[in-house]
Amino acid sequence: MENTIVGLSPESQFTFSDQFEISENGNAEFYGLLLRGMTHKLNNLLAVIQGFSSLIMMDEAVDEAVMENIGHMKEAANNASSLSEKILPAGGCSQITNQELAISDLMSMIEDNLREPFNKHGVTLDILCPKETHKVNADPGRLKNIILAILKNAAEAASNSGGNASISINNPGEFSKIEDHCVDILIQNTGSEIPADKINKIWEPFYSSKESAHFGLGLTTAAVLAVQMNMRLGVISQNDSTVFWISIPAA
Repeated sequence: MENTIVGLSPESQFTFSDQFEISENGNAEFYGLLLRGMTHKLNNLLAVIQGFSSLIMMDEAVDEAVMENIGHMKEAANNASSLSEKILPAGGCSQITNQELAISDLMSMIEDNLREPFNKHGVTLDILCPKETHKVNADPGRLKNIILAILKNAAEAASNSGGNASISINNPGEFSKIEDHCVDILIQNTGSEIPADKINKIWEPFYSSKESAHFGLGLTTAAVLAVQMNMRLGVISQNDSTVFWISIPAA
């Protein structure tokens, strides 16, 4: 029985999906489209859950036990929405818009944000920044994300051990060699160390030594954004302290 579609043969001009071949190196465009599309659709579904949960909780006739369960559902939807927001930058799908900026200006604008996690945990944060710093090429919003991700970890680590924390900005030659021509940001917390057998794992997605409420994407996101902006991000943990180093090429 003839079952070949009339007019078609292997020599016909088929359009193949080769551009989406998932190779060993991966395909940035494919994964970017996939993650953006998935998070968009996920957020739409979560918005429905959040909206109807809120409406049900406004009904005074609903049984107390049911109300409690609906509350748990809404909280889970909110957490899922928060996780969804973290997926794109952790997956390297953030849009980077570099511009020439002075770190001293950025630090001045975001100081309240820098102190927020430390105020929450009752930890002292020292901010050491010269009045003028060499300019760098960076996306200010994404650089802020990197700094805040590290500071959040520093605040929690210092809080758990009764330590303190500091962030210092160094012009070229003040920390790294002057010929490296880099502005260096050092973030330190005292009172704790990352075990030697765990320190390489802190960059891995979903790795966390904390309770399950933490997604384990903060440092992964910081590492990915650093690569996207041509920065180096390092860590050393010894002598009862941990120091993160963000090295940014000066403009």
